[in-house]
Amino acid sequence: MTLRQAFAALLLSAAAALSLTAGAGPAVASAGPDVTVDDARATPGRPVKAVGAGWQPGTTVQVEICGGGALRGSADCDTLRAAVALVAVDGTFRLTLIAGTPPAACPCVLRAVAVQGGARAQTPLAVAGAADAPAAPAPAPAVRVDVVAASLSGGPRFAELFGAPAHRTLTVTLRNPGDRPLGRAPLLVTWGPGASADLPVGEPETAELPARAERTYRIPVRLPAAAFGRYSVGGRYASAEFAVTTDLYPWGLLGVAFLSVLLTVFTVSVAARRGTERRRERWAGRAPATVAELPAFVAADRLAGVLSAGAADRARPELVSTRAVVRALAGEAALVDAVGLRALADALRTAPLEKER
Repeated sequence: MTLRQAFAALLLSAAAALSLTAGAGPAVASAGPDVTVDDARATPGRPVKAVGAGWQPGTTVQVEICGGGALRGSADCDTLRAAVALVAVDGTFRLTLIAGTPPAACPCVLRAVAVQGGARAQTPLAVAGAADAPAAPAPAPAVRVDVVAASLSGGPRFAELFGAPAHRTLTVTLRNPGDRPLGRAPLLVTWGPGASADLPVGEPETAELPARAERTYRIPVRLPAAAFGRYSVGGRYASAEFAVTTDLYPWGLLGVAFLSVLLTVFTVSVAARRGTERRRERWAGRAPATVAELPAFVAADRLAGVLSAGAADRARPELVSTRAVVRALAGEAALVDAVGLRALADALRTAPLEKER
């Protein structure tokens, strides 16, 4: 073998290895959702732990024990003891449900159904005490179902205006336009805030939908207390999906809150106004009813007595407290006549003390 032939063989081997590696990738990525149990045997009344993987993150999955291989859907399943889980960001979920005897005979399975999208998976499960029977034949392929109408009825009650839970009735009319009847397909109803409806309401009992016939279902829906804003209620029946919205605003509760704010502002303003009036009354009470008038002349011995009795400032003996002099002459008055005060000052300046005596 020449050097060129050896190099070509090496390139062909590397290309084959790369193609095998690339071909193995999609097989792993294409794996669908899966559900498993810790113990393949279940006893009615005892817990069953289930683990799911490969599910769409954020979806709600309902898990239940079914008989008859779950070939007839929810009609074969113990929906009363079903459990619901929210799929994590890694596509997994874990939950525990209480085992019960399914309405159909075994073979039994643990079935998981995604509320959004309809993805499903199941795993065999032996239920103690359950009857065994051959699996029922698979139903005919599902036919198309049209949603004729879907609406929410039941206006706001008085209690809802003050934050009580809202009660509505979902009315949905379904039509089978095909030539073959549709068996008892499950009707899954969900609700949620805004445009998302991923919280289960329930799975009402359904009946067979004949060919070219319509059937109407009315499902009570209870929305949470103090609901504010827009809420969506949706569902899925066979291949048909529907969604309706309703707006909930507790105007009574908002009105009470607004009145409370107004009452608080009014109380604070009244209290501030009364405080201002009390301060004005206090200041007004300090003023005398009449203004005292100082005499134009006073006896020299009286003035000398006032000065000698302590009119002088103790800190500064060389000065005289004019307030003490005016208080003695005016008789403890808070206000004195300005004209009389000026006249007294002029008299003290122009008339010596010896001349007054």
